[in-house]
Amino acid sequence: MGNPVTFTMRSSRDSKPNLGSCLRVASISAIATVLLFMKMGLDAEPSRARLAILNGISYDQANRSVSIVLHLNDHRPFTLGRLDSGLYVDIENARLSPELLANGAQLAGDRPVQVKTQQLRKDTARVVFQFDAIARIQAAQLKDPSRILVEIDLPDQPTETGNSLSPSVVSYVTNRK
Repeated sequence: MGNPVTFTMRSSRDSKPNLGSCLRVASISAIATVLLFMKMGLDAEPSRARLAILNGISYDQANRSVSIVLHLNDHRPFTLGRLDSGLYVDIENARLSPELLANGAQLAGDRPVQVKTQQLRKDTARVVFQFDAIARIQAAQLKDPSRILVEIDLPDQPTETGNSLSPSVVSYVTNRK
């Protein structure tokens, strides 16, 4: 067996205050607190502190398929939702570019899917898709450069009721952090 370890305890009555030790402990505590606050500040992603800008929208149609690309200057999460008049994509922590705001934020033309934009809230940009009928819609986040791709398949025969879309044909992918 090895030598036993002995601990000696002193009471506060027996010990003398060591000012150097107290200052050392206080400075280490202060430094640790500052480092903790700095780490908390660094953990907040800087790109989330400023609003991304929806710079433009491109629209491409081939046969019964429509691809709409929302061009952003930075990656942001989005939500795909349903309205009475169509579907929407809400982009969090984003605003419309001055060009989109100035142009009335609508893609002109006689297209099967109409696209309109609006600044829903000061930190949320909304893109609305209006249509008579669609068979399927899918949205996905793309990076380098930051984009949201919305793919819409149109039905072979438009329905009489308009805005037909069952919940099973809607899907979206977003990379939330």
